Amino acid sequence: MEDKVNTSNNNNSFSIKKIVKNTDGVSFDIRQHSLYELVCISKGNIKLTIDFQTYDLKENTVYLIKPGQVHQWIKDEVTNTCIGYIFHFSKDFLPSYDMVNKLYEKNSFPIIELSSSVFNNINQLISMLLNEKQSNTLCAYLFGSILEYILKYKKNTNNLYYKDQRIYLLLDLIEKEFIHEKSALFYAKSLNLTTKRLNELTKKYLNKTVSSLIFERIIIEIKRELTYSNLTITEISDNLGFNTISHFSKFFKHYNSCSPLEFKNLKKYT
Repeated sequence: MEDKVNTSNNNNSFSIKKIVKNTDGVSFDIRQHSLYELVCISKGNIKLTIDFQTYDLKENTVYLIKPGQVHQWIKDEVTNTCIGYIFHFSKDFLPSYDMVNKLYEKNSFPIIELSSSVFNNINQLISMLLNEKQSNTLCAYLFGSILEYILKYKKNTNNLYYKDQRIYLLLDLIEKEFIHEKSALFYAKSLNLTTKRLNELTKKYLNKTVSSLIFERIIIEIKRELTYSNLTITEISDNLGFNTISHFSKFFKHYNSCSPLEFKNLKKYT
């Protein structure tokens, strides 16, 4: 399904793969990239998982995957009519970081629906990009134009938490500190709030407690490591700051229907 049609940078900071009709040779392996990924679907339907959440990709949609996120095509959901492109890129390839920061902002919904007319214009830019094989600079500006076009026409989210900057700050702080700081009190103090007030904000805008946000991030990281790394369960437990393997296993099983070892073995044969 994925045919590489052009690689425009010798440092592997940018590449394009075409999603074609024939599903022979489709790779359903679980993947994790150090680059950003953009999937554009112009025809058909497909499903992907990202960090163990399932999302629908439909006609005239783009899908955003951030570096480090674990993702996988769902085998039973690949149709013979799915057509589109997959882009892998680094920030350094582009003339500006700003568009990437805005498009891939933390906790944004990974699917963007566009009108057919906007998507047709994006396909024209993609065609221009595919025909340009000599200049990395021109390729960078053409791809940057695609990102800017998507950014311009993406629909505004209805998530209310965007209206309170403190929620952004909290989510950023959790992303940076969740391995070493698992107490809601730490995050409340860092934001000059009481734990009670911070919980009021997260319940209002996210319908979750501060602790649940921290624990959800830890669980995602555990699943990433169990799925994609070669680390032992003991090493994962140590790296994520658990005092004992027993505590680690109990924590994981509390939020899942299986033990870490069972989850690891299940993903190995998926």
